[in-house]
Amino acid sequence: MIEDIIGYIAGIVIIISWIPQVVKSYRTKSVNDLSSMMIVLIITGTILWIIYALLVKDKPVLAVNAVLAILISYLLYLKIKYDK
Repeated sequence: MIEDIIGYIAGIVIIISWIPQVVKSYRTKSVNDLSSMMIVLIITGTILWIIYALLVKDKPVLAVNAVLAILISYLLYLKIKYDK
C-alpha cells in the first residue's frame, strides 16, 4: 500500500512538472525551442511504460503515464500546429 502511495505522489510531481511547459506553449503559441525528437521519445517511453504497467498490473505507473501521454500528446499537437 505504501508503495502505491509513493508511486502516485511521484507521478503527480512528474505531471505537475510538465504542466507549465504545456500552458506556456499554449499561451505563447511558441514551440520553437522544443525538440520534436524529444517529444516523440517521451511519448514512446510513456507508451512503453503504459504497456509495462498493464503487464505487471501496476496501477500508479498506469495512471501517471496515461495522464502524461495526454499532456505530451497535446504538446506534440501544439508543436505540429505552431512550429514554423
